[in-house]
Amino acid sequence: RAFWGWLNAVFNKVDHERIRAVGPDRAASEWLLRCGALVRYQGSPKWQQDYNGLPTGPLGKYKIEAISATDSCIMYRGFDYLDGLEHVTDIKLEKCMYIQDQCLQRLSETNNLQKSLQQLKIISCGNVTDKGIIALHKLTNLEYLYLSDLPGIREKETTFRVLQEALPNLELELDLE
Repeated sequence: RAFWGWLNAVFNKVDHERIRAVGPDRAASEWLLRCGALVRYQGSPKWQQDYNGLPTGPLGKYKIEAISATDSCIMYRGFDYLDGLEHVTDIKLEKCMYIQDQCLQRLSETNNLQKSLQQLKIISCGNVTDKGIIALHKLTNLEYLYLSDLPGIREKETTFRVLQEALPNLELELDLE
């Protein structure tokens, strides 16, 4: 178990030199796929899941539009890869054991995501609490938030009221016990 935690931390180490060399979308794609997540590019209906099959082409040609991190090992230390992404409209975090409040706060404070992100789904991420959900209030263009199987959310009514007041146009769908 300790070995896998170490390996996952290595996968999440940010390589700023790589980001400069290949651009933010390519570098983020490499990070996400290395960690077991999927990406979908603007104008493409299919999900990219094969690291070795990443599309080539001119720098900046492929822009990440959606991220599906199901059973992935993405963690806070890799979130710097999200900073340069300008076209992400949809993120799904499902069964991500390393996603916790600090990650959601970092997501919410990422300037480009504040402008572009419209849909967010957080499902079965056991380390997420009310604090992390409330932190999402900075995602001013968020239109849809789906929350399911989050045992760390204890103050449901208060948390959701705070979120709805901050984001009046948000459609909030809940599947919580």
